[in-house]
Amino acid sequence: MDEDVEQFLAAMAKSADATTHELEIEEAALRALIGGARAEELELLWTQQLDPADEEDIKRYMDWNDKKLIWIWRRLERSRERRVAAGRAYMINSQGTAAPAISAPAKAGARPRKPL
Repeated sequence: MDEDVEQFLAAMAKSADATTHELEIEEAALRALIGGARAEELELLWTQQLDPADEEDIKRYMDWNDKKLIWIWRRLERSRERRVAAGRAYMINSQGTAAPAISAPAKAGARPRKPL
């Protein structure tokens, strides 16, 4: 893999990790501020598990902190997606330079190992 590409992907992964960490801290602080019950309601709203009447009721009484928590969840989702994309790109690019794997012939009568 080209060293520039490797450095770029490493920087992208580190940036996504740092962003995720910061957002998780901010999420925890907001959850503590608004309370566990309200955070659960908002999480149900975020994951679209509410019927339309309940959804409208929650949306009607949302304040700034409620909206900010949902905004943070969206940013966390995007940050995690970027981290996954960087990891995949690194694996794909590193396969081009890796030596091909050599497999040993199977022993006659050998049974597959049980998973741990």
